[in-house]
Amino acid sequence: MDFSMGAGAAAYNEKSGRITSLSLLFQKVFAQIFPQWRKGNTEGECLPYKCAETDALGETYAQQIPINHNNFKILKNNESQLRKVLRTKFDCVSTLVSPGLEGNNKSQQVFKKVLSPGLELSVWKGDLTRHAVDVVVNAANEDLEHGGGLALALVKAGGPEIQEESRKYVANYGKIPTGEIAITGAGRLPCKKIIHAVGPRWKSFDPQGCISKLRLAILNILDYICGSRCIETVAIPALSSGIFQFPLVLCTETIVETILLYLQDKNIAGSLKEIHLVSNEEPTVAAFKLSSEALLGRNELGPWLSQESTLPSNTIVMNTLTLHIVQGQIELQKTDVIVNSVNPADIRVGPVAGSILQQAGAEMEREFIDKKAKLLLDSQFILVTKGFNLCCQYVYHVLWHADPKFLFLLQTLKNAMKQCLETCIELNITSISFPALGTGSMSIGKQTAAEIMFDEVLIFAKDHPKKQLTIRFVIFPTDLETYKVFSAEMVKKTKMLGLHNHNGPQSTRVEKRENGFEAKSPAIKLTGFNKEKLCEAHAWIQRILSLQDCHTIENNNILYLGKKEHDILSQFQETFSVSISEITSLGKTSLEIKGAQANLTEVVMNIENMLCEVQEEVARKKEQELWRFLGQWTDQQPKTPDEMKERIMFLRSPVTLTQEYHDQKREFEKCGLQVIKTEKIENKALMAAFQRKKKIMAGGSHKEPVSHVLFQQVPYQFCDLVCRVGFQRTYAEPCDPKYGVGIYFTKSLKNLADKVKKTSATHKMIYVFEAEVLIGSFCQGHHLSIIPPPLSPGAIDGHDSVVDNVSKPETFVIFSGMQAIPRYLWTCTQDHVRSQNYLSGPLIPFSQKP
Repeated sequence: MDFSMGAGAAAYNEKSGRITSLSLLFQKVFAQIFPQWRKGNTEGECLPYKCAETDALGETYAQQIPINHNNFKILKNNESQLRKVLRTKFDCVSTLVSPGLEGNNKSQQVFKKVLSPGLELSVWKGDLTRHAVDVVVNAANEDLEHGGGLALALVKAGGPEIQEESRKYVANYGKIPTGEIAITGAGRLPCKKIIHAVGPRWKSFDPQGCISKLRLAILNILDYICGSRCIETVAIPALSSGIFQFPLVLCTETIVETILLYLQDKNIAGSLKEIHLVSNEEPTVAAFKLSSEALLGRNELGPWLSQESTLPSNTIVMNTLTLHIVQGQIELQKTDVIVNSVNPADIRVGPVAGSILQQAGAEMEREFIDKKAKLLLDSQFILVTKGFNLCCQYVYHVLWHADPKFLFLLQTLKNAMKQCLETCIELNITSISFPALGTGSMSIGKQTAAEIMFDEVLIFAKDHPKKQLTIRFVIFPTDLETYKVFSAEMVKKTKMLGLHNHNGPQSTRVEKRENGFEAKSPAIKLTGFNKEKLCEAHAWIQRILSLQDCHTIENNNILYLGKKEHDILSQFQETFSVSISEITSLGKTSLEIKGAQANLTEVVMNIENMLCEVQEEVARKKEQELWRFLGQWTDQQPKTPDEMKERIMFLRSPVTLTQEYHDQKREFEKCGLQVIKTEKIENKALMAAFQRKKKIMAGGSHKEPVSHVLFQQVPYQFCDLVCRVGFQRTYAEPCDPKYGVGIYFTKSLKNLADKVKKTSATHKMIYVFEAEVLIGSFCQGHHLSIIPPPLSPGAIDGHDSVVDNVSKPETFVIFSGMQAIPRYLWTCTQDHVRSQNYLSGPLIPFSQKP
């Protein structure tokens, strides 16, 4: 079939008229009518709500769908498309859980980020000796003598042949220099090879040399795996952070940063698809995760997983502020700001100031002296300079003025902490590192300093709950006493304020999860805030997984495909060797795709994403039509392009549990529909258009328009659109248009339920809108009607609607969506046990009961 001429191809040629908008005054009036209004998100969805019978505010749900290895490979190759469809169509986050061998059952993924198309980096808490990847990296020494730590664990699990092959390697090629690698077999480990990487032993007098050697080791690892055509996955530990005593946070930052820079500079030609950063120690996993988030950006596992993933015991989260205690050197921190502790008379005095100045260079000292001369030092607690050679943008220098009074020193510390944090707001800073201020030459007690610093951070978090800020208290690696004091203070504050709740796992009504995902077998993990949407996503995935050589997509948005989209479909046919046919029958439009399973899956994913984009384009046009209609009413023209593009806002909220509601619910159940959720729909723009339409109809030649409360079943994918832009012919469940090409409603819930039983699967959820519909004057419908017939032959005015039976109408058809307003959405399932008290008469909506 030539898709350039398919059904609906002319839709792309439609010319939209001039768009008008509600005036700001008009919008303010409606804001007063609906003070509880909320604006939908980019997909037109309302904000999370609490339903009286099902959902809880902010609660997350998760489901795991087992898949076989073949389906895993197919979906993995199309993961970005899969993720996009599930996010756009069902508002949920998907994660493909890597298949593992039996020993890899307990690996937990806590971070994931796509670095480039087809390549992702992830952080796992798990046992490297059981982690199922192609290649595992070992933290080795120069002699490849695997006598301790990770190296010994790999030999114990993989067998003595690993040690034997390592000794042969050294005998043939000599010791392995620091920063270099050696390759051996993996013995009985669940991987193909082991890369033995020799990381640096930490030397506090040469930190840059150690960082360079660690970076070299990672570069050599990446060169090897990217140069191979048979390595798709690699697992890398925190090299040198164990018995080689490389500071943990600095180690993980160096590893992640080196990987990032390597991939930016090189065009990866190998088959590498996944880089796993793995450790079975919680602090190391947390450090990998925090470094990845800082350098790579948002965790793609989703915000709910980010909070419940492994966090170290020395981390607390308050609103959007995160506080860590880390062991390291302040001058090596890679935050936006490093805080210095100085004597204003001589910036070079003191261990912290000396280390920072040596790393930053003489330029910082010159800027400090220049700025100091312009300040009133007695009233200033910090001075800001650039970072120069440091890995930060700015240095905040805390100024300790000479004063023997102990209380003055404490006040200086308080004021300096406060000013440092507030300056982060002024300069739009997102991360800052503090040393243990005042505990050196100022002789403030460690406990006192810790209490003041923690208190000021907590006060700041309370006063600025929306400020995104990561704070590090950096303790020198050998100063174990200070580290213990600050850690104890964090534990005390955590218990006192209940902040541990931010770190613990959350439970859901679908399943109770541990921190992160457990990779038991190939699976798709779905996570979202709405249980019904999650179930719909689950059903959609099951259909995708059941693909053989044919798949049908039923979606009336196919009618709106234009020339561009049909050209894309034609290209799919050529590229993937599939056939695509467009079928329209009885108000239902579908695409039938045939081909090999792998190609079929990829094409279906792409078409689903294309239909989501078309759906949004059509909804935008409907919004513009609505704004134009309302603009004509108010005689207002849009003043800016933004006003013309204003999105329709709507609210879906739980109904009040009144007696009328319970009576109505029983009526549904008598018809064989089990109600699981009922929501009230409020949309100020739709209501305004409805009232305007009602006024126009009242001005016609016939009497005041009559309105009825009627029902319409709508597929899940169009529920939000009905709430957003109103009822449309293409949004309703397919039906035989024997009374006209319009929007169908029914007065009888029994008839609707009977139709559901004939056409819907018993496990499928049913979505029924209860609407107020302007019926007005009606007449007998006809299958050729595209508008209501005239009131009489030759008359200018026409009827407002058509019906199935003029004397006793049950089916009503309107031809303008503005004649109906959605009031309630009933989400139901089929009730297998039907009540004996079945009423055959039409249902009385609870919105009309006395």
